[in-house]
Amino acid sequence: MPESVVQVTEGSGKLLHTFQRVIGANTVEDEVILNGEPYLASYVITAGPVSAATANSHILQIMAGASLKVRIRRIEVHQSAVATAAAVMLTSLTRLSTAGTGGTVITPSIMDPAEAASGATAMTLPTVKGTEGVNVALAAPYMIQTLGASTPFANPIVTWDFDRMRTKPPIIAAGVANGFAIKNVTAIAAATVTVMVWVDETNF
Repeated sequence: MPESVVQVTEGSGKLLHTFQRVIGANTVEDEVILNGEPYLASYVITAGPVSAATANSHILQIMAGASLKVRIRRIEVHQSAVATAAAVMLTSLTRLSTAGTGGTVITPSIMDPAEAASGATAMTLPTVKGTEGVNVALAAPYMIQTLGASTPFANPIVTWDFDRMRTKPPIIAAGVANGFAIKNVTAIAAATVTVMVWVDETNF
């Protein structure tokens, strides 16, 4: 498709920053855009080390607060202790329709100290798990058994990057019964993991 132009009639008032060039026989003004700083309230949830020894555990659950949606931007899972035997750990990001209870509470950290505390909550290894729904991501990382003297330790073992153009990230609807769990479907004896999750809270 060839380049084209749309005619705009000039007026008075504020000035737009442009770059002039010629397309065909037309002199045009390309608009200069300066990206602003992100403005959404942003938080990071860090948890670990968390045991991966029990199958189908919710390594980390994240629940929305009462009034704001939660947008998950990125998740990283790192192996922090070696397994009794090398294995592949099937891992899922699974929606929750009720909150689990009885685990260790994790407070989301504020990226900008000028922001309010997060309405979202987090917990590792709830003893009573929340009600599971659909999976929105799956991974099958290799869990190592022995640390080599010079072989690099492959971390992170799971990276889910949802901050992509033209695609919505996983969104948790406002309401304390709505959430996600990072679930180790496969039991990995003796192994532990650490998790980092970057989220934004929005009212839209």
